[in-house]
Amino acid sequence: MAEEEVQGVEGADAPKKKSKMTLFIILGIAILLLGGGGFFAYTKFLAPQPIPEEEIAIKDPDLPEPVGEILTLEPFVVNLADPKGKRYLKIKISLELESLEAVDRVQKVTPKMRDIVIMMLTSLSFEEVMTPEGKLRIRDELLERFSRTARPDKIKNIYFSEFVVQ
Repeated sequence: MAEEEVQGVEGADAPKKKSKMTLFIILGIAILLLGGGGFFAYTKFLAPQPIPEEEIAIKDPDLPEPVGEILTLEPFVVNLADPKGKRYLKIKISLELESLEAVDRVQKVTPKMRDIVIMMLTSLSFEEVMTPEGKLRIRDELLERFSRTARPDKIKNIYFSEFVVQ
């Protein structure tokens, strides 16, 4: 009988070890299934949808804006406000507009724009024209004046394709 009790005690230990091992295996599988199910549910239902490439191109601030329609004015040759009167400025200006219709409408007011450019440039001295800050000031002032003249059309930008002082 003592042997039976010893065998019973030894037999009792064996099933407990098996049940612990089985329990860990079942827990491991359950954790893997829950993790996989959670990942699937997140990717299908909760994750934000990717933005189509067309919308990215429109909304991305790092990308430059597309170039509009360009209207190039005839070159200007003006005397600068120089006491000796021997300084000339030759400048060629291109305007960036939004559409072809805007180009057609702005072409009708080009005489006004030419007058604006001539009156403004003849009031400047050589020193004002030659500095980078002076060129930026000319561009900004012309853009403002042209925008008032070309209303309701919007002039996006002004480009100098020639800028020669002699």
